Amino acid sequence: MQIKHKIILWFASLVAFILLLFSVYVYSTYTGFRQRAIEDRLERKARVTEQLLTLQGTVAGNVITSMPEQVEWVYSPADSLIYASQRTNDFRPDRAFRERVRRQRLVRFSYESPGHLHPKDGVALTYPGQAPSPDGREFVAIVTAYDQDGYQRQQELRDLFILGNAAAIVLVLLAGYVFSRQALKPLVHLINQINAPEAGRPNFRLRPDNPKDEVGVMAQAFNDLLTRQERLVENQRSFIAQASHELRTPLTTIKGWLETSLTYDSDTDSLKRGMVQAVSELDKLTALSNGLLQLARIDDVDARIDRQPLELLEIVLDAADTLGQQRAGQTLLVQVSDGILQQPNPITLSGNAYLLHTALLNLLDNAVKYSAGKPVSLSVDMDTEERVRIRIEDQGIGLKSGEEDQIFLPLVRGTNVASIEGFGIGLTLAQRIIVLHHGTLRLLDRPGGGTIAEIILPLPIGPGSNVI
Repeated sequence: MQIKHKIILWFASLVAFILLLFSVYVYSTYTGFRQRAIEDRLERKARVTEQLLTLQGTVAGNVITSMPEQVEWVYSPADSLIYASQRTNDFRPDRAFRERVRRQRLVRFSYESPGHLHPKDGVALTYPGQAPSPDGREFVAIVTAYDQDGYQRQQELRDLFILGNAAAIVLVLLAGYVFSRQALKPLVHLINQINAPEAGRPNFRLRPDNPKDEVGVMAQAFNDLLTRQERLVENQRSFIAQASHELRTPLTTIKGWLETSLTYDSDTDSLKRGMVQAVSELDKLTALSNGLLQLARIDDVDARIDRQPLELLEIVLDAADTLGQQRAGQTLLVQVSDGILQQPNPITLSGNAYLLHTALLNLLDNAVKYSAGKPVSLSVDMDTEERVRIRIEDQGIGLKSGEEDQIFLPLVRGTNVASIEGFGIGLTLAQRIIVLHHGTLRLLDRPGGGTIAEIILPLPIGPGSNVI
């Protein structure tokens, strides 16, 4: 079911429900008013009979009947019938009923009458008369009638409500149709743009009628999504092209060395030199393949990584120790601020130890690779009470202006590092691992030359607590 049809049905149902409640309220109010009106008239008729009593306790004259099927009875204090406007009637006040009237003094009642759609109404009351009885018993007057006019008006009111509500619902449906078309017109405009042939062209964007309303905000969000998708597709194309090139180069070199060895190398030393070159290229190919596999695994991990409480300094020092084993002779200066050391408890964060170790080791290895043997420093301190900062500084060739964000893309390297071996995967891997831990990684120019890799990691709770 389309949204406009739902709007019409909801709108019509709401209005119909409100009209029904209003109609029921008015109809029930009128029904109560009609009942009270007929009972008041009957009570006045019953009291008029007292004026016809004589001192001897008889009735002189007749009660004027002005109501449809009006019938009156008057009983003496001795409970004998002294007046009846009709001898036969569909209501017979028996002795039990008369005793009830004498006890309650005023009784309003109704009863079903053959041949009538609605019940008849009646009122019975007592009064002492002009000569009260010595024993205190009173006269009983009973009046019944059929409220034909009242029931007729009640029927007309009910028919009016039925017809009026039906007509109102039809008008509401028509108004709801017009309203829904007008309300959904901006959405229809966007759908027409999406279905148009121009939607398949590059740089297609939705053009809302009003950029500030909800539909305009949705269109802007859709346009932002298109921008991200286009950027993702472009990155994927660039990644595939660069990965193909990086994989083709060592494979071509290996093939060349092997073909040369098979064709020209006849002695053992020449064959060994060719095999050594081929093995070297295979090592590069293996390193590239491992890096690509790590990137693929990180992209597939998403935010549901295995998180455990980790001691920050333990992770940092472990990465520094691993670098020392891999880069023997490289100078690495490790500094821990007083803000870290003065904490009553070790600084802990929630994350994956292997991934954080990999990210720090890649950043340290990059710093060493581009420093040409110069010292590299690693510092850890508190950025705020809720975040820690890790800085890795090198004294290498630095970054070219404008490449700070570009080199985070996979297989993209700086334009000034062509002479240094690498594949452009380490920074990408480190940046994605830091993002998985809800942190940020920035590359800054170091005063005096070189680069600063700055990592900001949030702490789940305030520093100094071991509870994660």
